[in-house]
Amino acid sequence: MSYLPRIAQASATMELSREELAYYARHILLPSIGTMGQRKLKTARVLVVGAGGLGCPVLQALAGAGVGHLTVIDGDIVAVSNLSRQWLHRYADAGQNKAVSAQHTLRQLNPFVEVAGQPAMLSPENAQALVEAHDLVVDATDDLDARYWIDDACAASDTPWVHAALYRERSQLTVFWANCGARFRGLYPEPAEAPSCAGAGMLGATASIVGNLQALECIKLITGNAQPKVGQLVSFDADVLALQSFQLPGVQQPTRIDDPAAKSPASGITQEALQQALSIHEPLQLLDLRSRSQYESGSIAGAHHYSAEQILEEGLPTHGASRIVLFCQEGSISQILVDALHARESVKLQHLEGGYEAWQT
Repeated sequence: MSYLPRIAQASATMELSREELAYYARHILLPSIGTMGQRKLKTARVLVVGAGGLGCPVLQALAGAGVGHLTVIDGDIVAVSNLSRQWLHRYADAGQNKAVSAQHTLRQLNPFVEVAGQPAMLSPENAQALVEAHDLVVDATDDLDARYWIDDACAASDTPWVHAALYRERSQLTVFWANCGARFRGLYPEPAEAPSCAGAGMLGATASIVGNLQALECIKLITGNAQPKVGQLVSFDADVLALQSFQLPGVQQPTRIDDPAAKSPASGITQEALQQALSIHEPLQLLDLRSRSQYESGSIAGAHHYSAEQILEEGLPTHGASRIVLFCQEGSISQILVDALHARESVKLQHLEGGYEAWQT
């Protein structure tokens, strides 16, 4: 599922390379992300406006998460005073454009994502075209005018955007989506009422928290793994680590879109079918994905211990078997692994339905 129609459709044909399976192993093993969620992230195109205190953690988190295309636009130059809170930039980058500096660092962080750095400021002239070329937008700027340009361009193209604003120890966060009734102009009709952090002091740790919260909202919108904060204004006070929120009136929550992707071939095997296969000595290999201590305390006879992370990073062990059955404790991890690997393996790959718990019943 996804909240974004293009991603739900395009991710059906997106594939992950073996190197990407290794890089994103810990994401793929999350039932809320899995292989399909990671494909959606690879499909996504995200525009980040600003490569400063918010933009740096947002970009780093989204690149690490595997967003396939990131565009960062910023016309500012890296200053030494930026470096204590804008951690994508290095001391040697002082004097370089922030978008170009961020692009260079992100390409080193994750070679599997495409990063485009635009050394310019967002403006009424370029905002609409930029927004229309992306699935969602992140507001990581302290330019108040830019927020209104983002809001107008996103409303015109039915694009959600993740807003945040910082002021010293306090910050706010929400997701605007005009189609759902949530607009920046609705909350702040006049610029004098809107928050701005320009010229204020700021701790990098505070900006990092808020930027990562913005990245989480992006991931929700892309993967559909949770309900995004559309029209829900969240306030964060770093001094007391307190979060407060209120829902804007008249906002409807977006609907998740079902995946059009075809289901992977039936890959489950029941406890009864596996017992029968073993009783007639079918040539198959059993891999126990549970922890070493669980494996040593009891497993299916003939099973070998192999961690899920190890399989995603190194591939399946090759012992000449034409059929491999994976099992974990409850069956969810082994199913995720089979879904991730079935198109890339020449052997018949199955998972034990219900896992080791089902085997013991």
